[in-house]
Amino acid sequence: FFFSISVGPHQTMRPLLLLFCYLKVATAFVSASRGGVAPSSTSLAGGYDATIGADPKTPIQFFVLPGNTCPYVQRTHITLIELGLPYDVTEVTGMPKPDWYLKINPRGKVPAIRVPTADYAVIYESAICNEFLCDYATFRQQKQTLMPMDPFLRAKIRLLNDHCDNVFSKTQFTFLMNKDEAKDEELCTEMEEALRMYEDALVESKGPYLLGEDFTIADLHLLPFIQRLTITLKHWKGYELPTDKFPKLVEWVQSCLERDSVKASSMTREKTIEVYSRFVEADYSFGGLNKNK
Repeated sequence: FFFSISVGPHQTMRPLLLLFCYLKVATAFVSASRGGVAPSSTSLAGGYDATIGADPKTPIQFFVLPGNTCPYVQRTHITLIELGLPYDVTEVTGMPKPDWYLKINPRGKVPAIRVPTADYAVIYESAICNEFLCDYATFRQQKQTLMPMDPFLRAKIRLLNDHCDNVFSKTQFTFLMNKDEAKDEELCTEMEEALRMYEDALVESKGPYLLGEDFTIADLHLLPFIQRLTITLKHWKGYELPTDKFPKLVEWVQSCLERDSVKASSMTREKTIEVYSRFVEADYSFGGLNKNK
């Protein structure tokens, strides 16, 4: 079961040749055949229609899990709001993912975005989606600061994001899911060592954000995980980010939480605990991030 929520005005995006070429070379590109005339309504009914699309005038179709529960989806949700791009949201439910969605994204993951006016091109993986959206906004001659043009800053963003995905998030979820209290101190230390990179980046940039004055992809890539850390680790481990070790990071969290895009894409504290209670009870692997297994 799934449904669509219309967000922002429907404006037709021109199927420009350069955009299409960009999509062709993107590593997460999938060409989705229309297979017929797309229905005019944005209320999807499932099955074959879902592989065709919603409103053909919809600039961007955004596929998510229900309830703002996924940190990867939240990254792209924040990006869309920050860029002010109009989009439709389609919630994908069920496990395994339904066949109609696997035709859109064979990996079955969220988030994914689809651009009906670019031959129904599909982009997935949150980091790729977010860079695409920034490049697309720039291509439309829209001023944006989420992804700067400076190649050195772009490389710095990617290094910070790689650290989040391949180092920090593993330490976070391994500490959270650990059931052996004797190991908690060691795992906490490993997590704090991973967090040091962000404290150092904030000191270097002089804040309030990881690259300085501008809120960028580096911030929105990390924030959903830190946001969940501050709630879940306090609830299950009695842990809070120590201000003596991470004064800049604590300030950064508050600055990010005040942004409208973050407020609109976030779960409440109560909802976060409810969702993660199921994960903790099931000793969830978090896609391999929980290294206790």
